[in-house]
Amino acid sequence: MLSLSMQASMEKSQKFLGKIAESKKMNAPKVIPKDDLSTAIQTWSIAEVERETGLGKDTLRVWERRYGFPLPLRDRLGERAYPHEQVLRLRLVKRLLDAGHRPGKVVPQTVEQLQSLLDGAVEPVRSAGRKSNVQPPLSLEAQDAWLQWLSEDRTDLIRQALQQQIIRQGLGTVVDQLIAPLCWLVGEGWLRGDLSVYQEHLFTETLQSVLREAIASVDASGQTLQQRPRVLLTTTPTEQHGLGLLMAECHFALESCVRFVLGTSTPIADIVQAVRQLEIDVLALSFSAYASRRDVLEGLQQLMEQLPPTVDVWVGGAAASMFARALPERVQLMRQPGDVSVQVAAWRARQVPQTP
Repeated sequence: MLSLSMQASMEKSQKFLGKIAESKKMNAPKVIPKDDLSTAIQTWSIAEVERETGLGKDTLRVWERRYGFPLPLRDRLGERAYPHEQVLRLRLVKRLLDAGHRPGKVVPQTVEQLQSLLDGAVEPVRSAGRKSNVQPPLSLEAQDAWLQWLSEDRTDLIRQALQQQIIRQGLGTVVDQLIAPLCWLVGEGWLRGDLSVYQEHLFTETLQSVLREAIASVDASGQTLQQRPRVLLTTTPTEQHGLGLLMAECHFALESCVRFVLGTSTPIADIVQAVRQLEIDVLALSFSAYASRRDVLEGLQQLMEQLPPTVDVWVGGAAASMFARALPERVQLMRQPGDVSVQVAAWRARQVPQTP
């Protein structure tokens, strides 16, 4: 038989274990039968949240542990089921991350706080647009038409309209007067939440496809053989947006420049190596509105320390315009894509031997 002390000890242990079990039960994620989720509350699977917000599954799981948000429900099979309100909040978080904010600063914030931060993020984009001289903006009627096509996923109409405008007005004019303002319009719409992640991506891919076709057509026309300057087009490691670079390439193509395109997010060492091996005359860089002052200035400073002094560095994009006064002395700012043609002409004029 057990002694009274042993019985008391066992009873105490059982009570302690019972409290732990009860605590786990209280803190466990709420489970709603899968069949009842659609009627009880609108939820999204983790795969659906990833597609809708652009946030990876692993990222969502890490945030759940680290920040306590998101807080998914569980279906009958134990799979995560995200309430619609949390998905809306995650959309705001993603927009702020793309605008340069850090996860630890925005993930724990409420919807109201996130929206306030976003409202503050839109104005610098507008200001950068004004400084980049992409104005005058499209008319309100034109804005509504383009945004309606995008909201209805009518990329076929967007593609057709862009191609027709290029035929009628010419590539350079369309890039400066239509495509540049359109990029600002879509960027603001995405920041405000009027456009979803996939719609912004659809617009970007459609635009890139049309511009690449137009560039190929210019090259194929062969009216003038490609000539110097030899131009390298890319972005620094932290810059993932390439539309500005592509718009600049349109003007370089129209000027029959020899071009080498590395794409986006190229390491500094690789940029320097490419410049030397390809005997580059002009390094063309783009910094979108979401690049921070540090991203722009540190990247440029590293390049200027390593590039040959004979290489010109031309930069464009919203962030380059925002921080124009702080740019290194040798860096030439392109406030709008059309400035490329002016600078190419000036560069070529400097190469002509002066008669005594």
